[in-house]
Amino acid sequence: MSFDLSTDRRTFLHLSTVAVTAGILPLPGVAQENDPATEGDGFVPTSYPQPSIDARHPAEIAPGVFVIPDRRIPLVPNVGVIVGSERALVVDCGLGIDSAEAVLDTARRLAPGREIVLTLTHAHPEHGFGAQVFAADGRIFYNAPQAEHLARAGQPLLDGFRAAVLPPEHRFLLDGIEITPPTETYDATETRLDLGGREAVLRSVGLAHSPGDQIVHLPDADVLFAGDLIEERIYPIVPYFPPLIGANDIDLQAWRTALGLIADLAPTIIVPGHGSLGGTELPEAVNVYLGALEDIAAGGGDLDAMVAEVRRRYPTWEQAGYIQPALQYLTR
Repeated sequence: MSFDLSTDRRTFLHLSTVAVTAGILPLPGVAQENDPATEGDGFVPTSYPQPSIDARHPAEIAPGVFVIPDRRIPLVPNVGVIVGSERALVVDCGLGIDSAEAVLDTARRLAPGREIVLTLTHAHPEHGFGAQVFAADGRIFYNAPQAEHLARAGQPLLDGFRAAVLPPEHRFLLDGIEITPPTETYDATETRLDLGGREAVLRSVGLAHSPGDQIVHLPDADVLFAGDLIEERIYPIVPYFPPLIGANDIDLQAWRTALGLIADLAPTIIVPGHGSLGGTELPEAVNVYLGALEDIAAGGGDLDAMVAEVRRRYPTWEQAGYIQPALQYLTR
């Protein structure tokens, strides 16, 4: 499905979101609307479907710009495939070899005969621990801080996800994973990748949600891929999980600055790391949420009471297990 970019913005966003999330219904075992019976208090809900990417039905949200939706499954990211006349840029590839191979096969189908380039919004396992499948006949292109973070923390993240994040029945997804460095990096704040007939603007925002966060902007299509700087109706992931991820790997103020940058770019469509598509209301909502977290944390008191206050203010958001680590980061 493709869309006329002259379509009314509200209608366009509605249609785009419907296209990406078509078929998403409450799934057995998935926490819906903060169901306390399934959410638990940890990193992800205690019961959820296998976090593998279903790449069979990419949605074309603008000419030559496709999203493979996350289906609102924890640890499944939204994946982008941007097609030019000479190459296609893949934005994130998911967790595990099977997911990455499915993404690569879809990119080849959408861009037959063209070079495939993989980039990551950030170097967390659910977004890129399958990158090795792109190394044989494609390019892997990261910013330098992201590559440095992957070299330093990649193996601990892999081991930690296997031991403490994935439930036993999903740990096989990390079998055979090798921490794969990029074939190329860029050092500047911003670089432009020529895809043939269109450019993708890759911008490093540095340390925010993680070391080396990156946004991918397509000025010709008015689309921006934000990674986990933005989630839609999901509690933003402040990944404070020491010793796996410590305070030095997060900067909330830089994160809020990056959200302001995204809002200033004013793309018609923003693809969040997880959740449904939107516009500039998405970074604005996350920014307000992070400010609310800071205010609640500054007030002090019992951690459980603070978590309850956050949930009271955002009763319809999902994956409440991410609230407590955020508050612990702010009150450490």
